[in-house]
Amino acid sequence: MKLILLLITLATAVECSRVLMILPLGSASHKNIMTPMAEALGSRGHQVTIASLHASSSNASKSYIDLVAANAWNTIKKVTGEFDVFKMREGGKDVNSQVMKKVLRHLPEYCDAFLRDPGVQAAWNTKPDLILLPAFMNECGLALVHKFKVPFMYVTTSGLTPWTADLLGNPEHPAYVPNQYLSYGDHMNLWERTVNTLVRFITPYLRRNFVLNRVEGVVQKFLGDQTVSMSDLERNVSMVLVNSHYSLGHPRPLLPNVVEVGGMHCRDPRPIQDPELKHFLDSSPVPVVFFSLGSSIRSEQLPDALRHALVTAFSRLPYRIVWKWEGAAINDLPANVLTRSWMPQQDLLGHQNVKAFLTHGGLLSMQEAVYHNVPIVGLPLMSDQHLNVRQAVTLGLGRELTLEKLTSDAITKAIMAVIEDDTYRLEVQKRSMLFRDQETSSLDRAIYWIEHVLRHGGASHLRSAAANMPLHQYMLLDVAAVLLASSIILLLLLKWILMATARSLRVCLRKVAGKVLKLVQTHSKTM
Repeated sequence: MKLILLLITLATAVECSRVLMILPLGSASHKNIMTPMAEALGSRGHQVTIASLHASSSNASKSYIDLVAANAWNTIKKVTGEFDVFKMREGGKDVNSQVMKKVLRHLPEYCDAFLRDPGVQAAWNTKPDLILLPAFMNECGLALVHKFKVPFMYVTTSGLTPWTADLLGNPEHPAYVPNQYLSYGDHMNLWERTVNTLVRFITPYLRRNFVLNRVEGVVQKFLGDQTVSMSDLERNVSMVLVNSHYSLGHPRPLLPNVVEVGGMHCRDPRPIQDPELKHFLDSSPVPVVFFSLGSSIRSEQLPDALRHALVTAFSRLPYRIVWKWEGAAINDLPANVLTRSWMPQQDLLGHQNVKAFLTHGGLLSMQEAVYHNVPIVGLPLMSDQHLNVRQAVTLGLGRELTLEKLTSDAITKAIMAVIEDDTYRLEVQKRSMLFRDQETSSLDRAIYWIEHVLRHGGASHLRSAAANMPLHQYMLLDVAAVLLASSIILLLLLKWILMATARSLRVCLRKVAGKVLKLVQTHSKTM
C-alpha cells in the first residue's frame, strides 16, 4: 500500500507540475523548438507558460499560456534597426560579424527590457517546478532560476556548444568533435585540429566575458541581489536537450544528461487548405520546387538584381515553383510560379510532387527537408546557415549557392542537378531513414526527460564527476606530471646507479691492475 501511495503521489506531482519556458532573445524559429514540447506537456496535464518576444498562433497557444514581451521586442528592433540581411552585406561586410557586434553591444539592454516587460510579469507571480531556456544568448532567463530556486534545463537551438558540454562534463574532444561554429568534419587534418582545439578552449572564455559577466550585472540590479553569480547558477543545470541528431552530423559521445532531440517539430504532412495552392501542387505534371528564405528574412528584401536572377532562372526551369514571397505582386512573374506570403512548409515538403527545396539553410528547415525526403539547394545568408548548408553538401544532400556568384545559370544548374541526379534523392532517403529510425521520437524523448527531472527534483544522479573537475585533472595533466616526474627520478636513479657501478668497477679494475703489476714486477726480479 505504501508503494502504491508513493507512486500515486509521484504521478500526481508530475501531472500537476508547472513548467516555465523563457526565451529573452531569439527569432520566432527558436520558439518553434520550444512549442512542440509545450503542447505535448500541456496535453499531459502540465501547466506550461512560455515567455518570449514573439506571439504564438492562436491554435498553438491553447495548450499553454503565451506571454509576449512586446515592449522588449520593440526595444530590440529600435536598437538594432531594420534587419535587412541584403543591405547589411553591401560593401562586402560580414553579416554575422555585424549582427554579433550589435547583439553583444546591447545585450544588457535587451535583458533589462525583457525582465521589466509588463507582458511577462505573470511569469514572476507563480513559482514553477521547472524552467527551460535556450543555452546561448538567453542566459538572462537565469534570473528566474535564481528567484525561484528550482531545477532548470538548457535547450540548445543548434548543436551542443563547448561551454554547455563543460557544464555537465560531457566529452568535447577536439581531435574528432568539430566545433559547431567551424565547417569541419570529424576527420580533420593537422591544421584543422589545431584551429578546432584553439576555438574549443577560447569560445567558453569569450562567452563568459562577453555574455555571462555582462548580463550578470543587469540581473543583480533587477533582483537587488549582488550575490547573484550567473556562472554558479548555470553549473546547476539538470540536463541539456540538444537540437541535433547524429544522422545529420557526426557521431559523438554523450552523457546520459545530454540528450539529442533534433527534429521535435517535424511531423507528417497535412492536407493543403489553400485551394489554389493545393490545385497547383496536385495537378502538376512536372516536379515542384519550393523556395523560402525562412521566417526572419523576407524575400521582398531581395535586391533587384538577385530577384531578377531568380525570376529568370524560374522561367527557364521545366518545373513549377512555389515561392514564399511577402511583398507586392511581381510584375514579371512567370506562369510556372505561384507566390504566397505564408506557406505551410511541412505540408509542402511532404507533398508527393515537391522534389527540391531552395532554402536559406536554417537548421529547422534542413531537418524538415531530410524528414520529408526532399533534396536541398542551399542559399545561406547568415548565422549558422552557412555551416548547415555545407554539412548538407558534405553528406550529399544537395547543392550550395552563394550570393556573390548568384546568377540565373547557377540557380538553374543547381536546381536541375538535385532533381535530375538520383544521387541526391537516394542520399536524402538514406538520411531520412536514419533520422526517423529512433528508439522513440525526439519529442517523446524530450518529454520523458523533462518529466524525469520533475519527478526527481533535478538530475544530480546523472551528473558526471567530470563536471566539477578542474581542467588539469580532467586532462590528466597532474597524472602526466606524476608519470613524468617519476620517469625522471627513475632515470636519474638509474644514472646514479650506473655511475656508482662504473666508479666501483674502475676502483676494482685499478686494484686488480695494481696487483697484476706487482706480480709482474716480482716475477721480473726473480728472473
